[in-house]
Amino acid sequence: MKNRKNYLKARKKQFKWNLIGWHNTGFTCQKCGKETIFQIYKYDAWCCKSCNEWLDDVCGDPNCPFCAKRPLTPYEVYFMADIEAGSADGRKDWRQKNYQHKTDGMKKHKRKKESYMKIQTNAR
Repeated sequence: MKNRKNYLKARKKQFKWNLIGWHNTGFTCQKCGKETIFQIYKYDAWCCKSCNEWLDDVCGDPNCPFCAKRPLTPYEVYFMADIEAGSADGRKDWRQKNYQHKTDGMKKHKRKKESYMKIQTNAR
C-alpha cells in the first residue's frame, strides 16, 4: 500500500508540472546532466527542475510581462500555482481544453457547447 501511495503522489506532482509548463525531452541540463528541463508558460522561460534554477536570464525591462513578476526559483512557481492537480474536475477540464490534436474531439466539444446553449435559451 505504501508503494501505491508514493506512486500516486509522484503522478500528482508530475501532472502539476505538466500543467505549469512543457517538458523538453532529449535535452539535458549542463549542470546536473538530467533531462528535467521545463519551459514555464507563464514566464516564457526555461528551467531545470532538479537544479531548481532558471536557464534564461531576466531581460531587465521593468515593463516586461514575463520577467517583471518571475520568482527567484522555479519551485516557487510550482508552489504558487492555483492548479489542483488531484481533482478529477481539473483533469477533465484540462483534457477538454487541450484537444487540438484530435479533430473529432473538437467537433464533439462544439456540438456539446451548441446543445448546451440551446438548452439555456429554451429554458428562458
